[in-house]
Amino acid sequence: MDQATALAFLAASTEVQTHPFVPEVSLHLAHDAFGLWEELAEAMGRGELAPPFWASVWPGGLALARYLLDHPEMVLGRTVIDVATGSGVVAIAAALSGARSVSAYDTNDLAVCAAQVNGRLNRVRVAVSNTDVRAVSAPSGALVTAGDVFYDRSISSAMLEGLTALAEAGAEILIGDPYRSFLPQGRLEPLANFNVGVDMFLESDPVKATLVARLS
Repeated sequence: MDQATALAFLAASTEVQTHPFVPEVSLHLAHDAFGLWEELAEAMGRGELAPPFWASVWPGGLALARYLLDHPEMVLGRTVIDVATGSGVVAIAAALSGARSVSAYDTNDLAVCAAQVNGRLNRVRVAVSNTDVRAVSAPSGALVTAGDVFYDRSISSAMLEGLTALAEAGAEILIGDPYRSFLPQGRLEPLANFNVGVDMFLESDPVKATLVARLS
């Protein structure tokens, strides 16, 4: 999908909203993400498309964003890299909290577009590109964030591989996750727990206990 088409689709299918857990950040979000998924598949004429995770906010990302906004010392003056950025909520929170530079990555072209648009909406600079976590590099001392990335076995394996390589290169890795099945809890140092209100169309419970932790 070219950028002009992505921008037009984003404008037509979402509205600017804020989530009460992170009211500092405004985002282009869909009221019905599953309906949007069907609409997107029909518009593009393809039966199998990646879910529009970028059109919703998820508990892990919300928890990470809240943590960074509440602890700006974590990002102040640092290089921040947000992987699987989705809507860009964590990257935007990092920029609002005083990061020296913020880069965000996703493998979905519409997510890249959404994160770019949302960054401009919040008047922050976020460099966004389509890149797999295993191809991302980070300078030593960088902060790498990843929200809601351990929901599927194969994706979790790829994410853990990429995040481990970044940690070994000297980056600090922060994870936000509502204790999903493939979360590598044995490798995490808990930093905070939040009860995050979520959309019942997306999750099984209206409130999800959500962890923010450092990957060891």
